[in-house]
Amino acid sequence: MADRYSDPRIIGHFVEEAQLVGINPSRDKIIGWVMDENCPELTAISLLGFGGLGKTTLAKTVYDDPIIVEGHFQPRAWIAVSQNYNIKELLKKIIRQISVNEKQIRDVSGFRDARLNTEQCLNMMDESQLVQTVRGHLHGKRYFIVFDDVWSVEAWESLSIALPQGKEGSRVIVTTRINDVANASCSRNRRFIFKISPLSPELSWELFCRKVFDAPDYNCPPELENIGREILQKCDGLPLAIVTIGGLLASKPDNNFEEWKDLRDHLRLEIQTNDMLSKINQILGLSYNDLPYYLKPCFLFLGTFPEDYEIRRKRLMRRWIAEGIVHGVDGLPDEKMAERCFNQLVNRSLVQPSEFDYNGTVRSCRVHDMMLDVIISISRKENFAVVLNKHSTQTNIQPRHQRIRRLSRQGGSSGLVPNTDLSHLRSFTAFGEDVPVSDYRKQRLLRAIDLEGCRNLDDFHPKSFSKLCLLKYLSMRNTGLSELPDSIGDLQNLEFLEIRGTYIQKLPNAIVKLQKLVYLLGGPFIGFKFPKGIRKLKRLTTFGTARAHNVHSLQEISELINLQKLDIFLGRSDLSLRMLEEISALLSKLNGSLRSLKILHLGNSSLKKALDEVALPPLLLCKIEIGCRLGELPPWFASLKHVVKISLFRTQLQLEDLQVLRNLPALVNLILDDESFVYNGENLVFDREGFAQLKLLTVARHNMSFEVGAVPSLEILKILGPNKSVNGIEHLHGLKEVHIYTDNENIIEMVKNIAANHSNRPKCFAKLLKSA
Repeated sequence: MADRYSDPRIIGHFVEEAQLVGINPSRDKIIGWVMDENCPELTAISLLGFGGLGKTTLAKTVYDDPIIVEGHFQPRAWIAVSQNYNIKELLKKIIRQISVNEKQIRDVSGFRDARLNTEQCLNMMDESQLVQTVRGHLHGKRYFIVFDDVWSVEAWESLSIALPQGKEGSRVIVTTRINDVANASCSRNRRFIFKISPLSPELSWELFCRKVFDAPDYNCPPELENIGREILQKCDGLPLAIVTIGGLLASKPDNNFEEWKDLRDHLRLEIQTNDMLSKINQILGLSYNDLPYYLKPCFLFLGTFPEDYEIRRKRLMRRWIAEGIVHGVDGLPDEKMAERCFNQLVNRSLVQPSEFDYNGTVRSCRVHDMMLDVIISISRKENFAVVLNKHSTQTNIQPRHQRIRRLSRQGGSSGLVPNTDLSHLRSFTAFGEDVPVSDYRKQRLLRAIDLEGCRNLDDFHPKSFSKLCLLKYLSMRNTGLSELPDSIGDLQNLEFLEIRGTYIQKLPNAIVKLQKLVYLLGGPFIGFKFPKGIRKLKRLTTFGTARAHNVHSLQEISELINLQKLDIFLGRSDLSLRMLEEISALLSKLNGSLRSLKILHLGNSSLKKALDEVALPPLLLCKIEIGCRLGELPPWFASLKHVVKISLFRTQLQLEDLQVLRNLPALVNLILDDESFVYNGENLVFDREGFAQLKLLTVARHNMSFEVGAVPSLEILKILGPNKSVNGIEHLHGLKEVHIYTDNENIIEMVKNIAANHSNRPKCFAKLLKSA
């Protein structure tokens, strides 16, 4: 029988020494921070990570380390805070652990009645008296306190008031799942935030074997190794899950293949029903319980994505909006509110960022497998969504007699019970190659259909959507679709239409009926043709890639006065004077709304005249990509104070234009191809103090040099194609990564050597290209 604790997190205090796998480097780093004699001020160290990663265990190994215990810190205290804390009770715990004597307590409280014992005095003190007692006792001492499991900034601030600042070298460790708490506790020095990561596969296996098998060798029988590693894959490096599942296997009298296979095949069910494994769900479920009401459906919605799936931030946000999960409040637009909700999930360590944008924004994330199981379990209980995947059976898909409102089909499923009523379905999501059910006539309440990646989707499929008058979101991205039917015009409530990565080259005439459409991106590289009347779609904020081959098409686009993102392809033919004038007029008309602009032209015409003569330039642009001949940057480029990303292809600029780019105050990402500048054998010179905010620089084929003090914020340098020289990399003091792809082996070796001796030790990724 498993031991039961009122709080499952207490197991972090009782981990045997033999089971502390891979903890030494982390422990040594934290102890190094704790014992740093060059930092005499009170210093807080934050251990950050989602539930079950071992924050408490790591903090306990530091707290109990002989170097901490043996006189270096007096007094010490370990305070478990948790979600439902009482600040007065926590202060009293500190007082008890730091051994405040009765006289000090009576002096602060003013209680002189001899009949009152110390505990009674404490219970009668108010919060300010308790704070004064703690501060008075700790003043002038070198103390060490751990605040374990802090869930809010308010809790930290209430506790930190009781900690006197001094020069004695006192230390505080805070364990938390919340980024904001880590930042608040380490506000003076963010370098003391220690982010805990899942264990590697090798360390996971070592920990598993130490838990299951006997000392001293902890050897796994060969016949169990493969099945054991398959079980471990589900744990995904989570120490809590590894130790708990290992403990279950260790408790079995006979470890045999069939028992292990049964656990592997039914692990999800075992975690939900087995007493020994239930603490996994309990600990991970604490994060859900702590969420405010408006974040809970956002969190549960993550369960509609498969295991190990890279979830794009923007896709997730649009789905929330379309399904009414997120609404703007107090004048805040839906998009901004959705972004706030996403950032809160990141802040709470409920999703793991997997890809970042050039400015540090999370582009995509994933959910830990164990957390995903918790989500699906809660989702099923609350009838939030039904998930069909390889683990599904007809008995565990949904509670009986409940209406299915969200359905996610993830392949490998035995499917729903025959004749299941789907008439109340609000959203349908499908993953994988298989084409889902193609008849939606009975699901007339559908608000969202997401078929991204269903490669076998055919042109007949969208014809069955025509009766879905409530549909707001339709994605057929990365499918085999080659055309949209005219019946698409019947979807009068459609707001989001995503058809990128398809073969659709022409939008049907009926598209102009979609008066509520705000988002339309699609087509192949060269974009799609659009019909006359597209100007009627006044709510469009995102449009492209649109083929604008004539004056009329440009005039149509210029009437879309709310456009924030525009991608246009101007074709391959030479541009007439009238076309150039219309391009100027378009940019002037949209100058107040445009935030992102992409212009591509594969002909020989220069857009210099068109861009030079823009009467009212779009100075609020944040991103701009130009892929055509230009010769010289337009004068208004120097006034782009908000632009963070610039991509220049085939522009054939002069080297003097680099001086314009260097002074843009917000520029973070710059991409240059082999024809961005006219190449006369000269270097692109990045001089001192230029490009102050630039973090990512990509340059193709150009020789370049960096002067001392150049590009001070640069973190990632990408060098593409044949180069004869790259000089001054050693001057880039903030550099973290160098990517070099060239046919010049000498340059690769030179860059590798520079990176190896660089003060920042940047990672070097190199590939030798074949010479043309």
